[in-house]
Amino acid sequence: MNTSTRSPQRVRAAAGPLGHVHDNADLRPLLTFVGVALPVGWVLLSIPLVDDVPLSPFILGTLYLGLVLPAVLLTRRDPGASVRDLFRETIRTPRPTWLLLPAAMLIPLTVWGAGAVLGVDAEVDVPFLVTLALANVASSLLIVNLWEEMAWAGFVQRRASARWGYAGGAVVTALLFIGIHLPLSLYGAANVGDVASNLAAMVIAGVGLRLLIGAFDIWGHRSILALGLLHATFNASSELLEPDADWVRYAATFTLGLLAWGIHHATSTAAAPADAGRMGAR
Repeated sequence: MNTSTRSPQRVRAAAGPLGHVHDNADLRPLLTFVGVALPVGWVLLSIPLVDDVPLSPFILGTLYLGLVLPAVLLTRRDPGASVRDLFRETIRTPRPTWLLLPAAMLIPLTVWGAGAVLGVDAEVDVPFLVTLALANVASSLLIVNLWEEMAWAGFVQRRASARWGYAGGAVVTALLFIGIHLPLSLYGAANVGDVASNLAAMVIAGVGLRLLIGAFDIWGHRSILALGLLHATFNASSELLEPDADWVRYAATFTLGLLAWGIHHATSTAAAPADAGRMGAR
């Protein structure tokens, strides 16, 4: 597309928080994605509520039919984006590579430490943790979270951030993430209070995780592999707590998200005068 015909949203995308022109700030791809993803998720995730069938196949159906497929098709339709780049970023290690270590350990260590301080940690030993890392995290990453983040981070959050900024994009993506998972708030709920509690947990964990993922996407130079690992270890960290203490994991993730937001804001503010100086010298 000729740059002279770009909309204001596209021009803004060129100067977006990730610094790439193909992070399209146009609302139309996002609205199309939402128009497909939410109905697919609501239908598939509601089926086990009315029929005695396992939930897992419907979670995978929501992932691949409601998230991955529309994300790939809409990326293919975007003249400023590339499906090849999206898949390449999905499997590429971050730069610097050592960011994989905090991506893998930040949430589990924080949850474990908070649980230990509060006296609600589960009884785990080193062999268990190794098994957890090799089996639970690896399988979750390869089957679910890598492709989940290809859609949520690689397609939705980058475009939302190009339009509304780092924090705004994270919150919008969190709300959409919660929206598609609304039927899950009904599972195990005996009354309205239980549903409200489940939704509150989704909001707290969702906003915290999206803030953290947005920051790692910037710090890792668009490595979706690191983001999928972050998501997988968030899920696996529930094994570090007693069953009724999962609120610690949500609170820890929200706190980490706020810290990431603060670090991002501080570094962006510090970099602004230097960028202005370079522009003035040209």
